[in-house]
Amino acid sequence: MEGHLKILSHKAFEPGNEDASAVTTASYADYPLLILSRKSQKEVARITADGNGDYRAVLPAGDYVLVAQRRARRHVSAKPQPFTVVSNQTVRVDMEIDTDHWRARSPQSVRPD
Repeated sequence: MEGHLKILSHKAFEPGNEDASAVTTASYADYPLLILSRKSQKEVARITADGNGDYRAVLPAGDYVLVAQRRARRHVSAKPQPFTVVSNQTVRVDMEIDTDHWRARSPQSVRPD
């Protein structure tokens, strides 16, 4: 299994934000991914994307789900990605994490004109 992690942050697009590079290559380590068995939902592996956002795991044939590890202090949204590994084949499973998901529903995120 291989894939690419894309970290979405709306901070880069907010007016007045001088730190437009809110997501750096070091940020990938802050968002570990878990591979769970689809049936029992037990952790099979924990992976971290490299500096380019790419990741890879060797797994036996079976049904799995890729999820973002929950963080107590971070508000993130990521849709679980179910996938199936077939012997001697590589399956691609990409993941997107929205780090500002909670702001979209927050009254503080609305700026008056």
